[in-house]
Amino acid sequence: MNISSTYIKDYLLKNFSNYTETSSEFIVDSLFIEDTKKHMSINLDTGLWQCFKTKEKGNFVKLVSVVEDISYSEAHVFLQKQLFETPEKLFYAPKKKDSQTIISSSNIENEVKNFKKMTSESYKSDSLPEKLAYKFAISRKIDPSRLYIATSGKYINRVIIPYEDKKGMFYFQARQIMGNGMKYLNPSFKEHGVKSSEILYPFDESENYVLVTEGPIDALSLQNLGVNATSTQGSMFSYAQLEYLKDKTIILSYDNDDAGTEGMAKAFKMIRTKNLKTPYVVQPPREFKDWNEFVIASNPSQVKSYISSNVEKMDYNYDISVLLR
Repeated sequence: MNISSTYIKDYLLKNFSNYTETSSEFIVDSLFIEDTKKHMSINLDTGLWQCFKTKEKGNFVKLVSVVEDISYSEAHVFLQKQLFETPEKLFYAPKKKDSQTIISSSNIENEVKNFKKMTSESYKSDSLPEKLAYKFAISRKIDPSRLYIATSGKYINRVIIPYEDKKGMFYFQARQIMGNGMKYLNPSFKEHGVKSSEILYPFDESENYVLVTEGPIDALSLQNLGVNATSTQGSMFSYAQLEYLKDKTIILSYDNDDAGTEGMAKAFKMIRTKNLKTPYVVQPPREFKDWNEFVIASNPSQVKSYISSNVEKMDYNYDISVLLR
């Protein structure tokens, strides 16, 4: 499987918070031991990795299987879908666009019992993790009541970003706010039967447009300003996600990096192949890595004014190389 170094780096940045980067490697905390001293190396060009303590090693597909807690063959399919190497017919296409709830195991309900919903009063809590979670939300300009804190269980002391619809929570991301470890610890398909590449969050169907970002933190902070935004959980748009948006005006708005611009170029090709409404594109100002950085540094009127002034229509003569400059 041909996997670009750009994709490998993007994946590692989203899943490892404690790392050292060299010109060709990521040195990270090992996935196989309790580690805070970075005993694992991952080659950015080949995806090959090894743990110096346990002697575990393998290719990038095996690494993804460990991170996502899925089998090797499932990881291979996961990457094929992310990289658009499988035929379109193999992509999961929801039958109804008005519900993202995907049938999952009862484990999600068991996990939710360990989550406490945050409020505007969470800063008064006697719990240090809850106070830190509140501080995290405020620092990212997100309404704390949109988040949870895990008080026990596998995800203890992590901020929970809930993926919810009218029927309740059907998926979540668990973000680290204390200590070392993986930046995000997310439920695996094996655990809950939900593939993050097949869902969007947050997702408001009432608007006729949607600004598509990479991560839920970006989207939640933009929603807090009144901008209808959603996220694809990374820079790889899937046909399953596109199915939800086929009747909307799509504004592609990924991060200011190689993975983001390449992801938008691929998304544009997908939209054009499907003969959907002509999409638009807008990225954060170049001095900011992503939308959340821009939101944090600006006031609401500045952000909304920037979007309206810089959004550009991607008609079918659009030069995709502009995105990859």
